[in-house]
Amino acid sequence: MIRGAVYCRVSTSDQRDEGTSLDTQRDKGLLKAAELGWEIPPEYVIQEDWTGKDLRRPGVQRLLELGRSGKIKGIIMYTLDRLYRPENDGDEWRVFELLQQFQEAGAEVVWVDASIPSKGPLASLFTFLDAWRSGRERRAIMERTARGRMEKARRGKVVSGAASPFGYRYDPATSTLVIHEEEAKVVRLAFKLYIEERLSLNELADRLNRLGLPRPRGGQRWRSSNIGRMLSHEAYAGTLWQNRWQSQKVASKPGQKPRVKVTERPKEEQIPVAVPAIISRELFEAMQKRLQENLRLAKRNTKREYLLSGLLKHSCGSSMGGWTDQNGSLYYRCYKGLRFKAPINEKGEPQPCSLGLVGGKPLEEAVWDKVTGLLKRPDLLVEELERLTQPNSITREALEEELAQVRKRLEDIPKEERRLVEGYRRGMYADFMMREEMERIKGERAAAEERQHELERQIGHLVKAVSYCRQAEDLAKRLSRGLETMDFNERRELLRLLVDEIIYYDDGRLTIKTIIPLNENVQLHPEAGGVRGLIRT
Repeated sequence: MIRGAVYCRVSTSDQRDEGTSLDTQRDKGLLKAAELGWEIPPEYVIQEDWTGKDLRRPGVQRLLELGRSGKIKGIIMYTLDRLYRPENDGDEWRVFELLQQFQEAGAEVVWVDASIPSKGPLASLFTFLDAWRSGRERRAIMERTARGRMEKARRGKVVSGAASPFGYRYDPATSTLVIHEEEAKVVRLAFKLYIEERLSLNELADRLNRLGLPRPRGGQRWRSSNIGRMLSHEAYAGTLWQNRWQSQKVASKPGQKPRVKVTERPKEEQIPVAVPAIISRELFEAMQKRLQENLRLAKRNTKREYLLSGLLKHSCGSSMGGWTDQNGSLYYRCYKGLRFKAPINEKGEPQPCSLGLVGGKPLEEAVWDKVTGLLKRPDLLVEELERLTQPNSITREALEEELAQVRKRLEDIPKEERRLVEGYRRGMYADFMMREEMERIKGERAAAEERQHELERQIGHLVKAVSYCRQAEDLAKRLSRGLETMDFNERRELLRLLVDEIIYYDDGRLTIKTIIPLNENVQLHPEAGGVRGLIRT
């Protein structure tokens, strides 16, 4: 007798569909098993609440594990859309990738739906057509949901709780927003302080944090960014604009997953809904004028540009930015040293970085001299290149050690997935907990694989780099011409071309990570130089 498993799946939208509940799928799956003469142990009835577009969900991973371990020889599913619902047109082929994995695991897939053949010359065609139908149904559900939300908004209702800004709560019974008075007091205070005391957004954020007032939901502190959005949100004056944002997938580089770009719709496409006002319309209009005035002043005020902008970091992990005092003296400072950007403790008190101001001119000169020194002395560049390619070099040893750790982690991830799946089977994890953990592991695997590829590439380049010594020398000679006559923009562009990152330490040392492009395949990372005596407290 064949031992098999029954797989059942629903998602939020599917739960409203008649005939596809978990109980229905389970019962019909067991009837199919009896018809086939299969044995289905109770623990092999796998049920989950998960989106059908995710092919790495826990239930599917458990089926693959059972097949690979030889515990099952067959899998019964209600219909193909319980296994996969394509998100976009053209994704239908991905179901074959998963079916191939089941086949390699030694598990035959059988459908309760008799219209889908599991074997025979037309099986692949029916599978593709059913996947296409499932995807079309999923997109139709999404379109119906969107139309329903639009109609709800046109009737003056708030579509969902996601639309409620700070200071409001969503009432699902009436589909309206109600004022949360404790948070509303913070909103009124923020408008008052910004208008009457003419605080900046950063100063206002610092004031609210110091007062220990309620903070934005999901945040540990007030920041200038969320305060800026709050002060420009028209809901506080009684009008909530719905259907405001639209998202679209933007094609990126070949082989990379498209990113989602969110943009604001034209005003005529947005739908206004009346909500209880927290402030007066007059105060809101005055606030918008003040914000616009500050924006114009910010654009008009020409800020000084700094040679190391975007490259310099403090050893605490924060970026460092340029600053010029009233006397025109140039400095760099750690962003975490600014109270409005510093981490805060449980009491809402900023915990700024202790680094003081770092003299900008000697710092820039030290970095420039260190980087261009290699270009002015091609023999030193070649010597450094040869040193770094030695088997016992610190750079190569560090890369190989990190690569070993990354490979070890990639070996451990499947074991961690199996432990999670087993815990999920035993009821140790709720659906949402399992979903979060699987998403975390998925992200960690992708990052580790990307890092493995990068480390292997760098080590391979170092191994080959000796043959490029002459090429490096020629390149250095070409770049070194005209270094003394470069203007500020040309010097900055050259640094951005050659330098990956500069790390500043409290004792004045610098680590300069450079990228010397010998050709499109070879990169060199020279060691650090040092700078001392630049801190002004």
